[in-house]
Amino acid sequence: MKIRSNIPNLITLLNLASGSVAVIQVFSGEMVLAAWFIIIAAVFDFLDGFAARLLNSKSSIGAQLDSLADVVSFGLAPAMIMFQLLVESHSQATTIFRESPFLPYVSILMVMAGAYRLARFNTDPGQSDEFKGLPIPANGLFVAALPLMMHYPSVSGMITDGVKVNYILVSLVLFLSFLMVSRIRMISLKFYNLKWKENAYRYLLIAPVPVLLIFFSFAAIPMTILYYIILSGIRNLARN
Repeated sequence: MKIRSNIPNLITLLNLASGSVAVIQVFSGEMVLAAWFIIIAAVFDFLDGFAARLLNSKSSIGAQLDSLADVVSFGLAPAMIMFQLLVESHSQATTIFRESPFLPYVSILMVMAGAYRLARFNTDPGQSDEFKGLPIPANGLFVAALPLMMHYPSVSGMITDGVKVNYILVSLVLFLSFLMVSRIRMISLKFYNLKWKENAYRYLLIAPVPVLLIFFSFAAIPMTILYYIILSGIRNLARN
């Protein structure tokens, strides 16, 4: 019984291990490999919650462990990728950003915002049916997609070239960090039944994802997250 109850925690630790390997790979200059490990961490992040519900083994320790793993996998690891992207874009800068050697350190905001977002989530019982602020795994997946888009180009050069521009990267750091600490209500993908009336926005969110993946490959990841943000805003306006 004790082994069964710890299966979700083991999966969470695999999430943490994947995020840790991602950080190591960034320092080794292997950003594409780091991005893949963030995606693997996201798979484990989904599976630990699924296993906890399936085995009816949710616990306060599991919740805290999950948050600690998420800070590394979807806060620190993507921040390191963004740091490296900013370092590489620094020598190509033609604006005032070129004069600031401290510019890449703006990526640390992602770790700070992600940690704050998780702490608030753990202490806010009102986030069972919806989220307040962008979930930190979405931040991790968004950033992980950037080196994959450059390595496996499947969209116009204008989009992939934009990933190499430092003021665009800084804008992404500020945008994603703001969304994580904001109180904007975001759609949760937790299904309690399959009824259209109660899950309409969830279905609308999921429906275009396969098509986007087919036509845009890894660029579909940030596109889906942007669509998620917009759809959440539309739902909030409709409610109001």
